[in-house]
Amino acid sequence: MSSYDDPRWYEQPETHDNAVPPSEQPEPVQPAHPQFEPFPRYQNTASYPSPPPPQRRKGRKFGQFVVLLALLLITFLGGWFGNQLYANSFNPSNQSQAYSNLFQQAWSIVDQHYVDRKAVDYKQMSYKAIQSMLDVLHDKGHTRFLTPQDVQAENQQLSGTFTGVGIYLHQDPKTKQLIITSPIPGSPAEKAGLKHGDIITAINNVSTAGKDIPGVSSLIQGKAGTSVTITVQRPSTGQTLNIPVVRAQITVPNVLMHYIAEDHIADIQMVQFASGVANQLRDAIQQAKKLGAHKIILDLRENPGGYLSEAVDTASEFMKTGNVLLEQDSSGNRTPYSVTGSTVDTSDPIAVLINGDTASAAEIVSGALQDNKRAILIGEKSFGTGTVLEEYSLSDGSAILLGTHEWLTPNGSFIRDNGIHPNIEVKLPANANILTPTDENAGKMNEQQILAGGDNQLAAAIHYLEKH
Repeated sequence: MSSYDDPRWYEQPETHDNAVPPSEQPEPVQPAHPQFEPFPRYQNTASYPSPPPPQRRKGRKFGQFVVLLALLLITFLGGWFGNQLYANSFNPSNQSQAYSNLFQQAWSIVDQHYVDRKAVDYKQMSYKAIQSMLDVLHDKGHTRFLTPQDVQAENQQLSGTFTGVGIYLHQDPKTKQLIITSPIPGSPAEKAGLKHGDIITAINNVSTAGKDIPGVSSLIQGKAGTSVTITVQRPSTGQTLNIPVVRAQITVPNVLMHYIAEDHIADIQMVQFASGVANQLRDAIQQAKKLGAHKIILDLRENPGGYLSEAVDTASEFMKTGNVLLEQDSSGNRTPYSVTGSTVDTSDPIAVLINGDTASAAEIVSGALQDNKRAILIGEKSFGTGTVLEEYSLSDGSAILLGTHEWLTPNGSFIRDNGIHPNIEVKLPANANILTPTDENAGKMNEQQILAGGDNQLAAAIHYLEKH
C-alpha cells in the first residue's frame, strides 16, 4: 500500500511553474545535503560601530575631555539598551513577518542550545512544523504536507497504477482507529479476504496504535511479490484475524458496471476520479444501453475524489445545460463552471449512492446532479471536502497541497464541513457490506440476490428506480 490507500484525494487543476516534474523529483529519505540548514543561525547579538577614539587636541582643558567622554558613554549605553530592547522585539503590526521571525528564532535556539545533539533531526523538525502549520487551517482531509515519498505515491494514485495491497483507509477522527473502507476490486487485499469495516490493529505484529494513515502506509509498503501480514478486528463477527497479503502491481479499475436485467438498471460504480474516468463512464453507459438499460445507479460510495476536470466532465454527461459548481476565491469572488456540452444521457432516471466517505470530486458530481434535479441522492451525508488544492513543490522534493479556492454546489451551498445531504437517507447497518458490481458480476447475481445481499442502500436505489 502507498498513500494511494488514503481516501483523501484532491482536486488539483494544475501544478505551479516552480513545481519539479515528477520524473525529476528526488526520492531519497535523507535530504540531498545533510548539512543543509533550513534557516540561517539566529545570532542574538548585533554589531555596533565603536565610538571613534578621541583625537588629541593640544591646549584643550580637562573639563572638555570629561564632557566628551560622558557623551560618548551615553551614546554607547543608549545603543546597548536599544539593542537589548529590540533584538528580541515582536512587532505585531506585520503579523506574517513577526511570526515568521518568531519561528526562526525558536528554530535557532533549539539548533544552538539543545543538549542531546543526536536527537536534533532537522528534516523531521521541518516536516512536523509544516504539517502542524497546515493543520491549523482546518481544511479537513485536504490541505496537507507531502513528503517526497508521498508526492510519488500521489502521482501514482491518480494514474491508476501502483504497487501495494490495494485498500482504502479511513481514520476515525475520534477513536483514531484505522478502518478499511473497501479493498480495491481485484486487488491482493480483496483476494486475501480483507473487508469493508475491518479495523487494522497491527502490521507484521507491529501495533498501529497511535499511528496515522501515512505511518501505517509505510509499514505496509514493499516490493511486489513480498508478503505482509495485516491484523484486523472484524466488528461484524468480533474476530481478530491475521491476514497475509502478497503485494503486487495494481491497476485500479475506476468504473465498474453490472447490468440488472429484471429492471433494466445499470449499476455503475465509480471508484475514483482519476485521469480518463469520464470517458470510461461514457463507455460503461453505452455498453449498458446496448444490453437494454434505461435506468442508472451511480454508486459514489467510498469514492475519495480526484481531478476537478473529471468531475466536470462526468456531470456534463448527464446535463445539457447548467452549472456543475461555483468556485470561490479568498476574496469571495465566485466563478461558475458550466457543463461542457458533451452529453451521453440526459433523460434516464438516475439514483446516486453516497456515504460518509464520498468526498471531493465525488461531492461535486453529487451536488451538481442534485441541484440541477437530474438525479436523486440516496444514502448518508458525504464527507465534506470543499477546497480545490494546488500543489506547491518544495526544495527537497516534498510539497504542500494547499486549498486555494473553495467550491459550492450550483445553488450556492458550501460543501466544506457541510457535505452533501441525500434526498433519501438510508444508513448501512454496521454488520453489512457494500455490494459492488465486482461482487455482482463474480456471483452472477440477479436482482433478488442483490436485494437479499444486505446492502440496503443499493436496495433502496433499486426500489426507487422501479417506481420512476
